[in-house]
Amino acid sequence: MKEQGVTILELLVVLLVIALVMAVTYPALSRSSASLHLRSCSRDVINVFRYARERAVTEQTGMMVTVDKEKQELILSNSIGDGARTYTLPRDVRIYRAALAGNEVLNGPLIVRYLPNGSSDRAELLLKSDSGALIEIGTDPITGGARLESDHGADFR
Repeated sequence: MKEQGVTILELLVVLLVIALVMAVTYPALSRSSASLHLRSCSRDVINVFRYARERAVTEQTGMMVTVDKEKQELILSNSIGDGARTYTLPRDVRIYRAALAGNEVLNGPLIVRYLPNGSSDRAELLLKSDSGALIEIGTDPITGGARLESDHGADFR
């Protein structure tokens, strides 16, 4: 009568196959996770812009979002700077570029103004994660709405 079971060699082959599959799929999974995190951060930035527009319309007052590349934060306040709320980006996501009306802002903060009728300045932000992924956010000057422009940033103006 022959005993049934697995030999140590068969067990090692199975473990080797599992290790190879993990080695091939792990980098793709980690990139996917970093991309999801960047998208989540971009949604938070979009929500800051949308909230500024909403407050400008409902309170019938000017609002502004100050984008500080140095501190990596967005500051929402009324048009004279009162009642500021701050959103700070996570350490692994950075504001890579900021532009107002198509002109890149190199020095100082970018200030996006919202009027009581809901319109705003045209602004573009390019966010970059530590993994190198890029995502572009833009505001529409007529409607004041903010949206995801692209998830690669290749067409940044």
